[in-house]
This record gives sequence, C-alpha cells and structure tokens, in this order.
Amino acid sequence: MKRKMFFCMALVMLLSGTVNGEILSRYQAAMIEAEKGDPAAQNKVGTYSKIGIGTEQNDREAARWYRAAAEQGYAEAQFNLGEMYEEGRGVKLDLAEALDWYRKACDNGWQCGCRKYRMMTEKNDSGCN
Repeated sequence: MKRKMFFCMALVMLLSGTVNGEILSRYQAAMIEAEKGDPAAQNKVGTYSKIGIGTEQNDREAARWYRAAAEQGYAEAQFNLGEMYEEGRGVKLDLAEALDWYRKACDNGWQCGCRKYRMMTEKNDSGCN
C-alpha cells in the first residue's frame, strides 16, 4: 500500500512538471529555500529525496531534511520523520521514536499523525499509510 502511495505521489509530481528540466528546477528551487531554513521547503526536499525526484533516491538524506523541518515544529515533516523511524528508512528502526514524532505531528494538528499515534497505542487501523 505504501508503495502505491509513493508511486501516486511520484506520478503527480512528474505530471505537474512537463519535462525533466522543470522537475530538476523545482528540486533546485526547493533546495535553495531549504538551505535557508524554510521548513516547508526542507520537508519538500525530504520527500524528493525519499522518492528520488530531481535527485538520487536517498533515505538518509530524506530523514535529515525531515528532521530539520520537524525540529522547527513543521507537522507534516514530524509525521514523515515518524514514518521513517517506523519503517527504519534512513534511520534505525525505532518505534518509540516514531510514536514520539507522530504525537508531535498530532499536537501540531496533522490528523494522520493523530491516527498513526492512536494506531500504535491502541492497535487500531489508522487509514493513513
């Protein structure tokens, strides 16, 4: 299911850019802002790195960018970093750390973070993959 979601995300990103050069320039533009400390851009660069759009696929790099944004309180990145810990992608698998990031995402209003947190603590199906 997660692979389907990533495929769909990648497809949407590819279709939103009409040529590879445009995709690369979007990645580069996001990287410029990410390096300036913009958490939305850092999260975007993390996603590009996780999927391999505009750059080589690299889970460690994705986790690094997600962490930079998550530590600034960016809820989507907190959720994404939680997934990285839950799956052991780019970081050591650590369910307690995943749970902590999901809780932070939930506290910041990210509903999938709330669902994942409940799923991990109550053993319910979250509906978020």
